[in-house]
Amino acid sequence: MKKNHFIARKGLFSLALAAVGAMFLGSCAVDGFDDKEKFDDGVSGVKLESPELSTKTVAASDGSDKLQVSWKVVYGAGGYECKAYNVDDPDNPEEVASDTIDGTSFQFKIAEDTNYKIEVRTLGNKAKNNTEADKPTVKSYSTLVPATTIPTGSDISDFIAANLQESDKEQAFELEAGGTYTCNNSIDFKGNKMTLRGNKLSHALVTMGEGAAIYTSAQLKVKFINFDCSATTHKGGIIEMSPEPPASCSAESQGVGAGKNGGKPADVYILQDPIIIQDCAFKNVIDGLFSVGQCSWGIADVRVMNSVVQMRNDGKKNSNGAIICGFSNGFKAPSGGQFWYGGIKSITIKNSTIYNIESNSKNRMFRFNNKDLDHAFPTAGGSCTMMDNTFIRVYDKKEFGNNTPNRKEYVITYDNNIFYDCFRLQKFIQGNCKLEYHQNLNTVWGVGSSVDGTDKGKLATEEDAGFAEAETKKELDFTQPNFGLNFKATGAISSTIGDPRWK
Repeated sequence: MKKNHFIARKGLFSLALAAVGAMFLGSCAVDGFDDKEKFDDGVSGVKLESPELSTKTVAASDGSDKLQVSWKVVYGAGGYECKAYNVDDPDNPEEVASDTIDGTSFQFKIAEDTNYKIEVRTLGNKAKNNTEADKPTVKSYSTLVPATTIPTGSDISDFIAANLQESDKEQAFELEAGGTYTCNNSIDFKGNKMTLRGNKLSHALVTMGEGAAIYTSAQLKVKFINFDCSATTHKGGIIEMSPEPPASCSAESQGVGAGKNGGKPADVYILQDPIIIQDCAFKNVIDGLFSVGQCSWGIADVRVMNSVVQMRNDGKKNSNGAIICGFSNGFKAPSGGQFWYGGIKSITIKNSTIYNIESNSKNRMFRFNNKDLDHAFPTAGGSCTMMDNTFIRVYDKKEFGNNTPNRKEYVITYDNNIFYDCFRLQKFIQGNCKLEYHQNLNTVWGVGSSVDGTDKGKLATEEDAGFAEAETKKELDFTQPNFGLNFKATGAISSTIGDPRWK
């Protein structure tokens, strides 16, 4: 082999990681010897075999993860052919890395919730009359959390109640590809860190029953599932914080102080891990998508990513509600009393569509218990990031936010958003917050109400996105591509922004 070196090609990085002893025994040049002096490993005239592989994750310079694939030196080899594939669709593998190297490891970037196949084949060495391996060593690797599969046709609330294990490690339940399920009762994951997921390429459908909701007191990731909420009558969020959180969730138990309480823990529950809704669709949500529910919570992180949420909310169910709601229904505190403060420290909405098919003069997109986050958290700092979204009629006759921060410590970042038939953005995107945006990369348009002067004068460009009115009042159809919807904008700016799925 040639002297070990670093090669980067097509997302793959090779590293020379042979042990010092292998370097002395191998055919590589070693410091202290000139180019004419070579060590002979004594392997010649043989058929080579591909090496056994080991893997570990390493951090990339940009903070993402890479997988490092390593093996021991195959003596007499002329190098190694390395390949990696995304095999989420096993019938159509996607090559993500490919190279020929003379080192003993390579790296490639990996993504969440993805299955990979790795192949390494030993190459021959003509100088030593060594023949290449007939086939590569193949190794599978997955970034999916190991899961318990729920059989299609099941009621997921019954199955989870029977199979949930109390653990301090992240657990997962997985729905079968294209499966159909019911959820006739509420699910409470309690203090367990959970993932509830379907199949990335063929989402399962869950039909929610009348009183159904998904409760948690800990980290929760909901991914790759379609939810039909048409029968739901639950007041609050489809995903909601548990009505009876464990005592370990209190700020006092966690040692989380509140700035406005002299740095001592407030009488509030705290969730420091994220609530993530990703690659999901929701049909006929009558109140909220996420809510803190009956108790007062300080929530650190809520994310809605690459999802479609169709509301059917006329405001009659819960006048205090919001789509992302940090406003408690009961203000229940860990002490047994009430605590009238709480909110969500970080909200992220990206590549998503959220729309309501009803007119609404009662509810908001965002609502907290109180605008000062340091009633629950150590500081008033927080953020909301909205990028590449389409918002329609959320809501047309009520302000976009209420009780949300209006302080310099709170950062609102938003670009490439369509706000169609949305009223008074400035009640959420407030002047004392730190704003990071471009007015000409966001559009706003009024139908049920005229556009607020501050909204069109400062926060977004007034422009009709060109949506057909009938299209904005259609329910999701899970049997159709893109749910039977077409929110392709025609405005000069609007046609270049918004949820990418409609472009």
